[in-house]
Amino acid sequence: MPYPTVPYVLAAPGYLAGGGDWEHLTKWLLRGHGWQDVSTIDQHTALASPDGRLHLTLSRRGAWTWSLRATATAPAGREWAAILGAHLPVEYVTALVDAMLGPDSRHRPDVLGPLHAAGWNADAAASTLTAVSPDGLVRFTEETALSPTRGPWHAACTVDGHTWWTATFSTHTPPGVVAAFTRTLASPDPLPRMAIGTPLYGCGPYTRLTQTPHSYDDEQALLEARIAEARGRRFAGASPAALPPSTGRPPLGRPR
Repeated sequence: MPYPTVPYVLAAPGYLAGGGDWEHLTKWLLRGHGWQDVSTIDQHTALASPDGRLHLTLSRRGAWTWSLRATATAPAGREWAAILGAHLPVEYVTALVDAMLGPDSRHRPDVLGPLHAAGWNADAAASTLTAVSPDGLVRFTEETALSPTRGPWHAACTVDGHTWWTATFSTHTPPGVVAAFTRTLASPDPLPRMAIGTPLYGCGPYTRLTQTPHSYDDEQALLEARIAEARGRRFAGASPAALPPSTGRPPLGRPR
C-alpha cells in the first residue's frame, strides 16, 4: 500500500523552520564521507571522522543537542567545540560540518559581514560586538576576551520569551566554521519542511509559509545526490573495484 503524500511548505526565515530531518546529516557523513558510528549509549548518535580528529554527536535525551568537536590534532591544531540546539535547522549544522571538513586556512573571514550585508543591526547598547536580526528574534554576539585572542561566539533565537535554540562556539573555533554559521543565518532562502508541525509553536506570527510541490521523495533524491557527490570527491581517482558499495544500510523510513 503506498504511503500517503505528506504536504510540504517553505518556511522563512530559515532560523524558525525547526530542526528538520537529522538523518540528512548523519547519513551524508556515514555514506558519503566515510565517518564511523561510534555511539556507545542509547539516545545518542556519535560519529567520528575516518582519522578520528572530528566528532559529531546528537544527544536525544531531554532537550536535543548537537555538538561538534575537533581534537588538538585537527587541522587548526587546537581543540574546539560548538554546542547547538536541535531546533537549529539541520541545514545550518551541515554547513558547519562542511566547513569543518574543508582545508584549514589562515584567512580570517569577516564573521559578522554576512549578517550586516543582510540587514542585521548592530546593538550599540551591548558591551560586545552584537548583530540582531531585522525581526529582533536572533542575537549573535562575540564575547571578546581582553586579549588578542578572540573569545567565543554565542547566538540565541528567542520568540516571546521562549528560547528556541542557542549556538555556542568555543574560543578556538576556526573563523571559517563560525562564518559558515553566519552565512546560513543571513541567507534569505526558505527551508522545506513537512507542513505538519510547522511553524514551531509560538513562531506563527513571525514565520512565512508558502506552498510548494516539494515532497519527501524530493528530499530523499537530494540526499542521495549529496551522498553521491561526497563519495565522488572522496574516491576521485580510485579504481571502480576500490569503491565501497553506495548503500548497505536500510533505506530511510517514511516520516510519520
